[in-house]
Amino acid sequence: MIAYNFHAASNGARGEAKGGRWELALPASGQAPALVGVGQDTMLSAERETIRRLHSDADPTEARLLTAVYVSLKTHPCVVLSGRAGAGKAALVQHLITALVGSDSGQFIRIGSAKWTAQSGQQEYYRDLHTRFGDSQLSEVLGEAQSPQGAGKLYFVLFDGLAPDELFHYLHEHLYLLPVAARPVAAPSNVLFIATFHQPNQLSVRDAQLLAHAHQVNVTAYRQQPPQLPPPPVGLQRAMIRDAVRDVVEARDRLRLVFGGPQLPQLSPSAQIAGFLRWYGLAPDTTLDSDMWLFLANSFDRYGNGLFIADPVRNLQVAYDIRMVQRVMARLDPANAALRPELARAVGC
Repeated sequence: MIAYNFHAASNGARGEAKGGRWELALPASGQAPALVGVGQDTMLSAERETIRRLHSDADPTEARLLTAVYVSLKTHPCVVLSGRAGAGKAALVQHLITALVGSDSGQFIRIGSAKWTAQSGQQEYYRDLHTRFGDSQLSEVLGEAQSPQGAGKLYFVLFDGLAPDELFHYLHEHLYLLPVAARPVAAPSNVLFIATFHQPNQLSVRDAQLLAHAHQVNVTAYRQQPPQLPPPPVGLQRAMIRDAVRDVVEARDRLRLVFGGPQLPQLSPSAQIAGFLRWYGLAPDTTLDSDMWLFLANSFDRYGNGLFIADPVRNLQVAYDIRMVQRVMARLDPANAALRPELARAVGC
């Protein structure tokens, strides 16, 4: 059944980060936030504090995977975590929620699959009831997020272990999240959606086409228990909302400011990744399209510090490799599913 837990939580625009002071300089209404400049003290960045919380009790592989999911959520409001059942997708989501909004904030709901109805004597009746209840709870969250008391807060919706047709209902028919940019998204910018999806051996043509447009992150093995963290300092949620780049022109501008000119460093798969893909006969998707521009820009904080690695050039390469490999895994033939852990290890997550 659906597990539902939701209530308002306070937020603000200033706070004290453990180990140093950080401050959010909120721009005037309608004014785009300025990039302060590379080399600023990273403790001034609210996003660096967010990354510190994400990495709490995580090993290097888990830390990079959590950062990749965080950057993906800045890039697109819906991220699909794909992978085999038992890979740890739900545990990863709980870690993310604990770090970003706190485990007891009430700004997180879970909508589960209606698979349980198959064991009832009236499957269609209970499936319809389950779906209408999920729609109702989703509408309530969207309304709360758009209300004055929801301003500056992040809300998360987890579609947990849904079948492809259930994902189609919520992500396409209800929220217009997929295909990306097909229609205006029917959700406020402070609501983020995560779907965990157990990759089946076969997909229908419709579902395969839909998921091909999704911002997928493949999870191969995540075993971390949620960290024991205090509630997040006020302002962190507002910073993520403010600093997420969803416009490709803004993305290019941010990267130009980071690197001090119109030209980026040369972008191509790292030697390790290129060699791995050649060995297995996989073609990299090196298209520098809007999806890649946005992911690269969102891998930096507003001061130009990398979220994967502080050094801008190294961070750009890591972000490029991760997004490129995510694309390869998203279109990987199920017959080659055994390559997913190898690809994940190749990019360190």
